[in-house]
Order: sequence, then structure tokens, then C-alpha cells
Amino acid sequence: MSLSDPSPRASALALASVNPQGKALGLRPGDILMRVDGHAVDGKTKDIQALFREHPDRARALWIWRDGQVWPVLGRSAILGRWRVMPKPEVIVTLPDHSPTDRMQNFDVMIGPDETYDAQPRTPSVVALLPPLYMIQMRLWTPLILWAALTLVSVPLGWIAGAALQMLICVYFWRAAPMLVRTDRMARGFRLWRVIAARSERELHRQMTTLAPDLRFVHAPVRSVPKPVEAR
Repeated sequence: MSLSDPSPRASALALASVNPQGKALGLRPGDILMRVDGHAVDGKTKDIQALFREHPDRARALWIWRDGQVWPVLGRSAILGRWRVMPKPEVIVTLPDHSPTDRMQNFDVMIGPDETYDAQPRTPSVVALLPPLYMIQMRLWTPLILWAALTLVSVPLGWIAGAALQMLICVYFWRAAPMLVRTDRMARGFRLWRVIAARSERELHRQMTTLAPDLRFVHAPVRSVPKPVEAR
């Protein structure tokens, strides 16, 4: 290669097709993997797979690029579909500095038909161990009725058997909490938009102001628009 030749563009990995594991993380064909934790992707899948083999029990932060936007999602494997090597996009937003992923978790971000979004952590909330409180908070009315019916069934069993049944009921609803929320939101017309990793719900909302500034959190108060004053 002569000195007059332009320097080759850096390579990246893009998903040509997505397997069920990738779809579960909200990925689509064409998504580009920019970074794994603090390691930039250079277009070699073997290097990425080696990172996951170092600590197979630890989730990694995968920084995904789509339509000029970048966001993190936690994954435990690079086998998310068929990867292909492609030139790294020229216009790339600045990636934030790497920080440990120990306290991060994945959130399902679902968008509704009225330009709203809802977010639900994929790991069950501790509050879900108190089913009535959690379901009222999340507006899960049908599961709340089911919990009330199961509670009534446990009343005639006596203190010991009834308490044991209540513990099983609480554990069941705790483990099923993410699925119950997802099913309820889909019934209301929401659909999965992306899976985004964040340390807290507050941090997730900050990411959403950048990724989708036109969307409003479904539980946020609606800002009233002042009426124009008529001239007299």
C-alpha cells in the first residue's frame, strides 16, 4: 500500500441475523456491536468470544449502535446471531467511559400507542414479595384479583397451612412479576422497543431523554399546555 492510499477504516461487527438469545435482548439485524465493557470491537469475533470465556458467569455490557444511537445491554454470551464484519460507521456518538457492570441490570423498555414508554427491570423487584402492594403500584388489576382469590382459599386451612400457602403465593408472584407486567403492558398496546442496561430506573430515564426525547414516561404527570389568551 502506497503512502497516498487512504488509511483503511476500522472494522466493526454487525448482526446479519439474530437468534432467540439476541431477540430476547431486543436486538435486530443490522445492529452494530461497538464495545464490550471497556474493550473496543475490531471486527474479530474470536476476540469477543475470548472475553466472555474469561468470566463465563459474569454479564458483560454490550454497547449497541443503531440509527446513530448507542446504548448498553447486559449479555452473558456473544452468540446472539450471525455476525458479519463491516466498516465502522463514520459518524459515531461518543461512548461513555467504562464503569463496572456489577450494579447494572437490564430493563425492558416498551412503547405505547400514545408516545409513552414504560420500563420494567428484568430481575424481580423486592417489593414484589408483597404482592398486593406491588400490583397496586404497577396497576396489575387482574393478577391482584387472582392473589385475593388465592388468599381467600388459604383462610380455611388454618394458621400453619395458610401461612405456608401464602409464602408460596408470594414467592410465585415475586418470580412472575416481570412476566406479569410485560403481559399486562402488551395487552394495553405496548410493544418491546429496546432492552437497556442501567444502574437504576432514574439512570434509565436519563438515557431515554437522549435516546427518545419525544417519548414520555407513562406514569409521569402530563404537562398542561396553557390556553391562548383571547384578545378583547
